[in-house]
Amino acid sequence: MEFCTLSPQERTPALLNRLTALWERSIRATHHFLAPEDIPLIVAQMPQILQEIPSLTVAWDAQDGPVGFLGVAGHTLELLYLSPDRLGQGLGSALFHHGMAQHYISQIPVHEDNIKALDFYLRRSYRVHHRTPTDRQGRPYPILHLTLSCY
Repeated sequence: MEFCTLSPQERTPALLNRLTALWERSIRATHHFLAPEDIPLIVAQMPQILQEIPSLTVAWDAQDGPVGFLGVAGHTLELLYLSPDRLGQGLGSALFHHGMAQHYISQIPVHEDNIKALDFYLRRSYRVHHRTPTDRQGRPYPILHLTLSCY
């Protein structure tokens, strides 16, 4: 497994399409709270989101190609998605650790109904700072804004 942080120039349309397909497989496996009619709308936005995120790190498997990715803006984790067949195998932890080492991730927005992701971050000393009733596009998916706790 290799982690590659890609410059905007390295983010080709073909790669963005592969990452968008990975993202869609991931959310269909994990985001059961999303309305089916919202998924194609979000899918249509993903190539632009992936192109514009300041730091995009992709987990590459020698045989399977991209199997996960992490996107960071400043010190905020904006994206962390894995291929469904890689869930529960430590890839998310490794990718997150890599991102933390590169960016010191102090803030994470997470869907309130994404319980597994929320638990993942709470186990890593993040705490709920505040809640918004909608996502950034105004859809009715509450977001919990997490901050890293200092003990």
